[in-house]
Amino acid sequence: MKASYEIRRITLRVPSVLHEELARAASERDLSLNQLAVDALETYLVQDKGRFPLRKLSDLFAPAAQAKSLTEEELLRHVKEARLRIWQERYHQSVEAAQSS
Repeated sequence: MKASYEIRRITLRVPSVLHEELARAASERDLSLNQLAVDALETYLVQDKGRFPLRKLSDLFAPAAQAKSLTEEELLRHVKEARLRIWQERYHQSVEAAQSS
């Protein structure tokens, strides 16, 4: 079970060499070029903000959600709550580390 997302379209202009490299990387991973680009953009944002992506957490929670017969909305709510708890833990750890130094 995957949470539903509203899909938006963007157009990217990239040099032909980069396009070829991306297409090759997507093929090697058995992904579409679109999925590779979405994964890369999400990874960039996650690394930039130091948080877990909702989609990956949703995928991790999906088996438990199916076992408990949760709706997609309930699953997404649980995922958001988990991500918030993780962020809070990291924040408190960073504050404690800063106070210790």
